Amino acid sequence: MKKKSMLFILAVALVLSLQFTPMVKAQQAQPAEKQQFTEATRPEENYLARFHALERVEFLKKSNLDKIYMLKVIVTNFKDQGWDKDYQAIYEGYKKGMDYYYKRDVIYAQVELEKNRKDIYELYKKIAEVYKQRTQALLNECAGKILDLDLDERSRSNPDRNKVLFNNIARLRIAYGQFDDGQNMMDDHVYDTAVKHFRVAKTYAIQILEDIDPENAKGKYDLDKADNLNRILNPPQQAK
Repeated sequence: MKKKSMLFILAVALVLSLQFTPMVKAQQAQPAEKQQFTEATRPEENYLARFHALERVEFLKKSNLDKIYMLKVIVTNFKDQGWDKDYQAIYEGYKKGMDYYYKRDVIYAQVELEKNRKDIYELYKKIAEVYKQRTQALLNECAGKILDLDLDERSRSNPDRNKVLFNNIARLRIAYGQFDDGQNMMDDHVYDTAVKHFRVAKTYAIQILEDIDPENAKGKYDLDKADNLNRILNPPQQAK
């Protein structure tokens, strides 16, 4: 009887060891970034969680990439702002998330892409503040130029100068409207959209300055003009 009990206990122990050994090995085989999670923080990996993660990842992979493309233009155009380190971290974070995605690990793809989205948000927050200041400076310059033109008595007697005055007052109103929209987006914490509004405002501001004082404005705003069109003014040369 004792012999049968001992055999039963050994059989149960063998079954349990066969069940738990693969689990331990699988845990040890996990990438280091997965091992950083505790049982309290590790994301759920059941069927329902995968279903929702896939839907979210499909959205994030496009949304994040669109924002990264625009960041690439901004960071390259304004190298003096020191945004390149943040951009590179964002690029690598997106790449890491997509690596999980293409390996069909949508749970951890979502984890990485959500983190990537937050990093993108933080960089756009910095950029929006710089764009706001730059746009405000251009609009102040426009207002001064228009005031000088308005106070010039020739603007009353010369139809051409009067037309220039009228057209640029209208442009200034539109520019300030776009600036206000950008400020509203910042208040709502939608910083990438704020940047787009500031770009439109700068476009109108530069048109005003080039129209009123073409000689002084010639070539002065090329960087802003390219950036407003979401273009890199001086693209890096590709290695042949």
